[in-house]
Amino acid sequence: MGFPSLASEFPNDNAEISGGAIWIGAELTGPARLELAPYQPVKAEAFVLFFDEDDGDLDGPVELELSCGSVSVAVPTPVPEPVHAVVAAPAPAFAHFEAALTAALMAQGASRSAALLPRLLRLESLPADAVSKDVLLTLQSRGYLDSNTRYSHKFRDLCTAWSAVLQGSSQDFGACGTTTLDRFGADLLAALLAVPATRADELRRQLRKAGIAAFGVLQAA
Repeated sequence: MGFPSLASEFPNDNAEISGGAIWIGAELTGPARLELAPYQPVKAEAFVLFFDEDDGDLDGPVELELSCGSVSVAVPTPVPEPVHAVVAAPAPAFAHFEAALTAALMAQGASRSAALLPRLLRLESLPADAVSKDVLLTLQSRGYLDSNTRYSHKFRDLCTAWSAVLQGSSQDFGACGTTTLDRFGADLLAALLAVPATRADELRRQLRKAGIAAFGVLQAA
């Protein structure tokens, strides 16, 4: 329950909210106007902030926030340093195999396929514009890629098995099936060159001269 005040805080003509003096204006003296108090700048003074011991070290500068008459410090959230993945260098046998296939492609002027080869051997995703139309159709028709340009299970398993052997992380030749290393490389070259599969035997002989044997790599002849 409220009680009338003995002195009104603002001018009004309602006797029910004030039991004291009433502000009365008999007539208007002119249009309403805004009167601002003279600007008086507040003198800046130095001050010292104290932090709790569990706040840790702060690197300046910091931002101060004034709220409800109290001052707080806005501590910026530290941005973590980006972590760069360290890519291990391929084993010498894997690097020799990759270099031999790349050289065979470059000898045929297939620089675009040569640039694509490292992605294929590492089963990395293929950019849409990285494969020419004829090579793409050949890779799909020979079972390396499916209709959505994804690696087939057969190629993925065979490539993984031979990569493990060449990298030295496995000696399970049984996982490679009946496909020898030189045959695996020659068939892949024929597909990347978009030439008939019968050319694989010729390419296989070239790889053997480059030190690619049936079950590993040898010193290049």
